[in-house]
Amino acid sequence: MTPRSAQPDALSVETPPRLALTLLMLGNIVIGTGVLAPAAMMNTLTADLNVGPTQIGALIGWGAVILCIGAPTAAFLSNGIGRRTVLIGALVVYAAGHIASAFAPDYETLLAIRMVMIGGAAVYTPQAASAVTLMIGAERRPSAIAYVFLGWSVATAAVTPLITILGDQFGWRAVYWALGLGAAFAAAALWRSIPARLTPAALSLRDWLNTLSRPAIAALLLVTYLQVLGQFTLFPYIASELRRAAGADANGVALVLAVYGIAGLGGAAITARIVGRFSAANLQAFWLSAMAAGIALWMALSHDVALAAVAALVWGSGFAAAVSMQQARLIAIAPALASASVALNTSVLYLGQASGSGVGAVLIDAGANAYLGAFGVAFMLAAIAASIATQRKLGV
Repeated sequence: MTPRSAQPDALSVETPPRLALTLLMLGNIVIGTGVLAPAAMMNTLTADLNVGPTQIGALIGWGAVILCIGAPTAAFLSNGIGRRTVLIGALVVYAAGHIASAFAPDYETLLAIRMVMIGGAAVYTPQAASAVTLMIGAERRPSAIAYVFLGWSVATAAVTPLITILGDQFGWRAVYWALGLGAAFAAAALWRSIPARLTPAALSLRDWLNTLSRPAIAALLLVTYLQVLGQFTLFPYIASELRRAAGADANGVALVLAVYGIAGLGGAAITARIVGRFSAANLQAFWLSAMAAGIALWMALSHDVALAAVAALVWGSGFAAAVSMQQARLIAIAPALASASVALNTSVLYLGQASGSGVGAVLIDAGANAYLGAFGVAFMLAAIAASIATQRKLGV
């Protein structure tokens, strides 16, 4: 069943509006950088705020809880509101929160500000995908979604490693200022490029329940959760683990993060080009396998920065591509419910971040750092199995 007022392709156009897609991608660069910034500045934040790695990991973990709740809530409450208004509002909240963070006097204040600020990220990424659904014809949506999601790859490939160095040189407060200004610029740019009347069909509570009740959608949400759970058992603690195991300084951490991100950018770019020739499900399974292999390599190689970069190359190649293919699979099931299904997927994604960060924190507090990778691989293998099973049994 689809919403009574839904016309999935009514607002689609044959030629992708490249500028609008590029600026949506720019917004994802800002969003992705802000979400990952605490991990990139782990060592700087722990030293300046006099807290441990698990407290900084909690900035990601507790933020993910807000993201988990906020994504579907915002999608439901924004029924009938133009996507331009929703996206710009999200970026304005993000900008204000980052600038306020630059003035935080202590860890507790920084955490409280992040709980509010991160709501902007909860809104932006799923509603950017919703906007793509309205602007692009069905046959070109997977490629367009992969292109917009490249923003997260760019954030990880170029901006996040740079943040590690800038945070070390100029302090984390300067980084938050820069992120705030970047979000404000992205908001202004979108105002000029996104159509004001780009509004999805309103979804009722029944439509949301219908979305959740579809076996294929529920199965894919499980894949998302397991994938991100596996990745974030280790990812938020890369900087502290490199310092512990390999004695890495800020430049070493930045190198590994850069390799991870560049690999992700490459994987996402390749996927955007070839998705028309291979199914989204097959591509997702391939990239999930690459991530599992990379985390396994990390367990063996992280004692040396150069070797850890090799592991990061394999691991990082799949993270953005796998998520973009997951979004494409969800939208293909029910384009008229994309606003709900992608928001729910984003919610589950951030739930996975929170759970993974929590698992990692428990292992670190127990002195079991060596098992971070093993737990990550186990969860990733479960995600691969669930993805393949969904394709074979449910045909998506």
